[in-house]
Amino acid sequence: MAFAQRVAEIRTGFERSFWVANISELFERLSYYAAFASLARYLHEALDFPTERAADLSGLFGGLVWFLAIFGGAIADRLGFRRALSLAYLILAGSYFLLGSIAAPWLAPVRGAVPLVALVTFVLMLPALGVAMVKPSVVGTTARASNENVRSIGYSIYYTLVNIGGALGPFVASWVHKHLSVENVFRVAAFSVFLMFFLVLVLFREPRKLGDAQTAHLGETLRNFGKVCANPKFMLFLLIFPATGSSTGRNSSRCRFTCTITWTRKRTRSAC
Repeated sequence: MAFAQRVAEIRTGFERSFWVANISELFERLSYYAAFASLARYLHEALDFPTERAADLSGLFGGLVWFLAIFGGAIADRLGFRRALSLAYLILAGSYFLLGSIAAPWLAPVRGAVPLVALVTFVLMLPALGVAMVKPSVVGTTARASNENVRSIGYSIYYTLVNIGGALGPFVASWVHKHLSVENVFRVAAFSVFLMFFLVLVLFREPRKLGDAQTAHLGETLRNFGKVCANPKFMLFLLIFPATGSSTGRNSSRCRFTCTITWTRKRTRSAC
């Protein structure tokens, strides 16, 4: 196949929804990794959590993202990708802003009425739910909004944009740390996904369904999840695989976090 012909296929092989979904995914990944890179430091410095508790809550946030993806896919199938993405970005915008405002004076009555650990845990569940709804919606759109002859390239574009967003996130967080404050990282993340809410609302059109694909009910998803959990060999694999790095990885994460805090404080003292 001639190069020019292949370029023409790529140019005409994707619907507008494909580009809207994948560009929004880039900014969602940027926001997620900026927030995740700053979360432990924010919990430690702004909310005065001990180092270990800050690392545990950061790990909980990452775990919730992957666990809730099981249900996020079922919700996206039921709502449709346009409504699921719009709802997800609205949830992410509100929850990132709320997360960065926990230490704000206007939330002092809530902090006084609810244990801080419980409040932070609840707030962390909200962006995790939003992220869990974005991923299956974008992947599903990539499959439906691309012609079969360019679908593999579509997935390559998807993963490339995910990696670009993931790489840019920590750099954005670092810039905001330096010029503003750690709390504002979450506000920048909130603004980024809020823009994506409007992008999806205005430009995204629900892609066509592939064939006669059936939409699974949430109850069916739960039953299928139960079947997976009832498979002892598979569950043993899931337990062994993360356990190989959990004992060293968790301590390593705490060590890196502690070193980062110490290094930052030394730099601050030397600058003064």
